[in-house]
Amino acid sequence: MKKLQNCEVENCIPTPSSCVTWNGGSIEYLGICDGDSLNTLLWEVITKLEEITGEDLSSFDIDSLIEVCNQKAPIEVSILSILNILKNNDVCLKDYILTLQDKITELSQSTSVNVNLKCLADFDNLGNSLSVTRDQLDQLVIDTICSHKNRIETLETNVTSLQSQINELENTSSVEELQFGTCVNPSVLPTSTQVINIADSLCELKDETGTGVEIVSALSNTPSIFTTSEYLSLTGWIPSPSNLADNYNNLLIAFNYIIGRVDGIEDNCCAPSCEKVKIGISAVYNEDNTAVIIKFTAGAGTNIPSGFLDIGSTIVITDIDGNTETFLTSGVNLIANNAEIEVLITGLNLTNDLSISIDANMSNGTLTCSKCIGKIVKKAICNFCTICASGADGASVVIIYEDNGGSIAYESFNPTTTTSTTTSSTTTTTTAA
Repeated sequence: MKKLQNCEVENCIPTPSSCVTWNGGSIEYLGICDGDSLNTLLWEVITKLEEITGEDLSSFDIDSLIEVCNQKAPIEVSILSILNILKNNDVCLKDYILTLQDKITELSQSTSVNVNLKCLADFDNLGNSLSVTRDQLDQLVIDTICSHKNRIETLETNVTSLQSQINELENTSSVEELQFGTCVNPSVLPTSTQVINIADSLCELKDETGTGVEIVSALSNTPSIFTTSEYLSLTGWIPSPSNLADNYNNLLIAFNYIIGRVDGIEDNCCAPSCEKVKIGISAVYNEDNTAVIIKFTAGAGTNIPSGFLDIGSTIVITDIDGNTETFLTSGVNLIANNAEIEVLITGLNLTNDLSISIDANMSNGTLTCSKCIGKIVKKAICNFCTICASGADGASVVIIYEDNGGSIAYESFNPTTTTSTTTSSTTTTTTAA
């Protein structure tokens, strides 16, 4: 409160205040009537001031007022100073309100908001973040909150259910062991038994396939050719195999690729053809000139590729008179590499050359080849006979024979122990042992 001033008045006649009357008219607000003494008037005024100001304004919390708009504290706390602070606060708050109104107006007029939506952002095809309006942003936030709310409620329900199950397990004195069957042991057995079975099977598998270190070591032996573009371009190929399955995948693809290449080579370079089926023969008489022995040898020109078989061929031998002897293989594989076939010729004229004609039919199951071969067999030079004689030293043997021309010849010799003589119509050969 203000300090009291010096109330002493000079050159005045001292008069008691109770003797001074108020003639300024009645004041209803203060309860003062016209004609009241000065004491009464002053008392009413002082009483009203005390009602308005309270006891002591020094205890008034002025700091809370000056902090609102960052005002300076008054030197003396009085009603006037408080009123000034309130007035300044009103002006300051008015400015704040106007500024906020401008911001609200600006926001209401804006079609989009400039905020980082982070995980809520949406993008166009070029990867640019799409702008959103205030309403869209509000709706997006609301939708996200509702989604999280639903998920939280679901989780809470699940947690409650799980907790209930846990409580039931805790309250259960004994739990029945789960029983099931597996590919290792299809019988329905308790879990503890099946675990042992699975472990044993896994150990057996480990012994058969090798340890992890052994598998990695095996993978290190992958051929370097598998890293070339020829193989890397194959469909399904794994450029950098990291396990046994990857490597096995590449091996199968490579194997199929190589098989295809081999098939291509066989089809284009080594494919069976009738040109590769070659049949050549040699023919001689048997010892008694009753049959012709036909031989299919490499020296005669025979080369029958693997897979080709005789499916039925015809051999015809013709003499000078046109007489024939026919031999049928009848589907039996008689014509083959280094094979021999003996054909009887007892009904033919052997005084001249014989003609051999072979119609050979060979097949590998898909390809059938027919070959025609001809051969001339020269006539037999002579008929042979063998004479064996034995006797003592100094004995002699006389042989008399006649050739086809009717000539008679004599030959005499002295054998030592055993003599073998072979004669013909033109030549006589004597061998002494």
